[in-house]
Amino acid sequence: MKNPPGVLARLFGRAKPAPVVSSLATAVLNRPLLADRATAEAMVNAYLTGDVTSLDTQLTTDRVSATPAPEAETAGQIGVINISGGLVNRPMPGASGAGPVSYTAIRDAFDELIEDDGISAVVFRLETPGGMASGLFDMSDRIFAARGRKPIHALVDDYAYSAGYGLAAACDEIWVSRTGGVGSVGVCAFHYDWSGNDAQIGLKVTPIYAGEQKIDFNPHFPMSEQAQARAQEDVDRTYALFVKSIAQYREMDEESVRATQAGVFYGERAVAAGMATRLGTWDDLIAHLGAPGVDAPAQAGDEGDDAGDAELAASSLARPAQAGEISDTAAHAAALAAGTLTEITADEKANGDANAAPAEPATPAAAADATAAEAEAARHAAAGQIATAVRAAGLAPDLTVALMDYVQTPEAVAVEVERAQGIADLCRATHTRSLAVDLIKSGATIEQARAQLDGATASVGDELVTAQPTQSTAVVAAALKQQQGLDPNHVYANRSKNRGSKK
Repeated sequence: MKNPPGVLARLFGRAKPAPVVSSLATAVLNRPLLADRATAEAMVNAYLTGDVTSLDTQLTTDRVSATPAPEAETAGQIGVINISGGLVNRPMPGASGAGPVSYTAIRDAFDELIEDDGISAVVFRLETPGGMASGLFDMSDRIFAARGRKPIHALVDDYAYSAGYGLAAACDEIWVSRTGGVGSVGVCAFHYDWSGNDAQIGLKVTPIYAGEQKIDFNPHFPMSEQAQARAQEDVDRTYALFVKSIAQYREMDEESVRATQAGVFYGERAVAAGMATRLGTWDDLIAHLGAPGVDAPAQAGDEGDDAGDAELAASSLARPAQAGEISDTAAHAAALAAGTLTEITADEKANGDANAAPAEPATPAAAADATAAEAEAARHAAAGQIATAVRAAGLAPDLTVALMDYVQTPEAVAVEVERAQGIADLCRATHTRSLAVDLIKSGATIEQARAQLDGATASVGDELVTAQPTQSTAVVAAALKQQQGLDPNHVYANRSKNRGSKK
């Protein structure tokens, strides 16, 4: 059995087949990336080792004919841009093929559909962990500027993270399935330090350079503190731009975007947090646009995987949704609960269907399915009510997200908001505001939070506490101790005390 080619051979095109051209490493290492951290790291490693090739990424454009209908948002052809895999700024063709999907190619496909008078709507169908920061904001701003010319929708099928979410956020609406994920509004960067490996194989690299910063990110040397600080500045600057863009696209305040802490939101939580517009699958969206019954274009990995889509589509409403109407069963239940939609009564239905043939009696299995669907719809409706009530309470963005995660029923919102506000006031008074989120999520009462904060403050003070702290108190104490360790005044006081004790 032959040994696989080394990383350098793969990078410089000597392996057959080469997984990607050498410019990929230049593009993604030591530079800010808008990608889900774990997925991005795995993606970079997979390209460099050949586990992922250009065959695993895809950009295709399809045109779906829509049937004119009064309830449809559009009539004519629907342009679908299918995006799968990682994202880079410019095309990187090479021995491995076309390379990852580029913003340049996305721009060309989008411009063609926007300028085509025969296209009445554009759909971005996304399955991407994100990618490079470079080029993303030019592309997303281009999508945002095109709003109003024709409907532009993002269909998250099945995830759109970071840069992928940046593309989705710029669209008029974001449709996400019940299991679809969006978010990860954050920035990461990777520096590969090979110096330890060099030493093991007996390789010594001697740098010959001019300019203090010339070899800051060379993989053969550990990164200096100054270089890391400069890299962090680049990441922070990109993050600020990312947050500002998402806030503008989705009409959110920047603090709410930052409060997500680059987290990922699924299904109804994404809608409740304002990260998506509505729940729906391909079938729901395409029916909304006037093309019911049209199968989704094939994507990489779609073969033999229709069961999930069928299961998700089973709960959608039978008729196409009208413009501005939510077409998902759960959202339908939420509209009923909110009083914005009135259910047809049995008498009204009987009068309207007097000439209709009697319906077949439901089978036990069908009745069970209907009961399960109703329970699921009720759960989604409750989640929407909880999110609306919590947001209306006016808590800080991070406390709002924490409370959404904890509250289980709409009836409990008022009590839990009061608890969260009390805990936040306690933490603010004891200069431990950063601990409020964890205390709220843990379900601690105001009295328990006060006891934990008192015990933790005592355990990190100058006096010796002999009582065994509870586990939660110990966690708070550790956090407080770390926080005090970063306080210059506290450090100076300890140094002065230690000097005095040595005299």
